[in-house]
Amino acid sequence: MNTANRLSLQHIDLVVPYREASAERRDNLYGVLRHLVATYSDCRIWLMEADARPHFEWARIGDASVRHVFVHHDGPFPKARLCNMGVRLANSPVVCLHDADSVAMPTALAGAVNGLLHGATSDAICPYWPVVNVEGSLRQRFLETGDVGALHSLDPAALPPEAALLYASANGGVVLFKRQDYLRVGGYNERLEGWGGEDDELLNRATRLGVRWHSFTPPLIHLHHDTASRSEWIQSTRDSDNIRHADAIQSMSDEALQALVTELSTQFGPVDRIAPPVEFSKPGD
Repeated sequence: MNTANRLSLQHIDLVVPYREASAERRDNLYGVLRHLVATYSDCRIWLMEADARPHFEWARIGDASVRHVFVHHDGPFPKARLCNMGVRLANSPVVCLHDADSVAMPTALAGAVNGLLHGATSDAICPYWPVVNVEGSLRQRFLETGDVGALHSLDPAALPPEAALLYASANGGVVLFKRQDYLRVGGYNERLEGWGGEDDELLNRATRLGVRWHSFTPPLIHLHHDTASRSEWIQSTRDSDNIRHADAIQSMSDEALQALVTELSTQFGPVDRIAPPVEFSKPGD
């Protein structure tokens, strides 16, 4: 990919939560990071890793736009906490919460940044609408080249055998927020651990609190990992506590919702109050 023609993200921060749960997740992470640093300029990427020990290898990326933050944690994956920590570390008016296995259409991502920084109609944007899972040679070609051309020419209505529609519409994976609005609504709910439900809970809460949340039309690409069937994995999360928390927001009273936001606001504070053990590093450290 020609780095001379990278798209400017106008000095925003991207927050990438991560746990190395499998070789496929590891390969997806490096593929996504290589894509980000080759496709975009004028941004800072916070790789937020939580695990019993750090796994990230600088030699595989080594780009000065990436900051690695490691949090010692051996419980369920704390995505919500990692995202909130990344937003605390960020200093841009717009932040992008970016999963380590997701790829947005570059022009849509850059357009979302521009809309939030300079527009007057949105407070949060997902730069996609449907989500397409890719595996096999489609996934492998992206991991090797970082080129999204073949992926984003996929038609969700007529997919090849190595691709499948995960969601007709969704609100996680890659989402951009005006930072002040993310803080105002309380960010991700750190009571919700693991994967599943945390994005819906944030969307439902933010929407009820007046956040103007919009989506664009291109597909988001999800890089396959772990399970033989992504649809079976989605079904397995349908009755989880996280989903129940997300659904409860819809019927919660205004008073209860405000009490929840007041509680969640305690998740944020000065960067120097982030609880240890945390390690910060960048290329050359």
